[in-house]
Amino acid sequence: MLGREINLPADLMFEPCQPIPSQGVEDYVSKLTRVTREAHELARDKLKQSQRRMKRNYDLRILERTYGEGDKVYVLVDAVGKGKCRKLCPPWRGPGVVLKKLTPYLFRVQMRNKVLTVNHDKLKPCRDRQLPAWISKFSIAEIPDGDVGPEVYCLCRKPWDNRFMIQCDFCSEWFHGSCINLSPSDALSIDKFKCKGCGT
Repeated sequence: MLGREINLPADLMFEPCQPIPSQGVEDYVSKLTRVTREAHELARDKLKQSQRRMKRNYDLRILERTYGEGDKVYVLVDAVGKGKCRKLCPPWRGPGVVLKKLTPYLFRVQMRNKVLTVNHDKLKPCRDRQLPAWISKFSIAEIPDGDVGPEVYCLCRKPWDNRFMIQCDFCSEWFHGSCINLSPSDALSIDKFKCKGCGT
């Protein structure tokens, strides 16, 4: 009445409660198991529907580019070093050289002093007329390959083994990121890497 609820007796506002039949422990457990299984299956169906919808929306906006060995590319930088402003840092680092196509979407890229594994979403072709000197002199055969010889690197004196490595800018020695506690994202924020041997 007049946009307001009317206070009526409870027996008129609410239906009378129905008595709940008593059930044994076995019936309760079986019902709980069935309800839990149904809820789990419903949740999985909803997750699958959400994944299909997200993939469909992603495929509509995707810009897939194919890169070959030796192509010059720029790498998108997600991480920003401590003490640096993201707004003032350039979003693209490079140029680099594509070493190998691991999958249709993953590429191994050689930067000036590090090797990264990057998704194609974070790559863009380099069309610069003037390239750094190291790229002009670069050859894919110069990069250590796990299938070529037992050459060892780093402080651990072990081969490459398809692991992330970074090269010292002063002694040109290669180091495993796991041996010096350095991740690929952290390596992107380093302009010139100096190993402990060159730092002392």
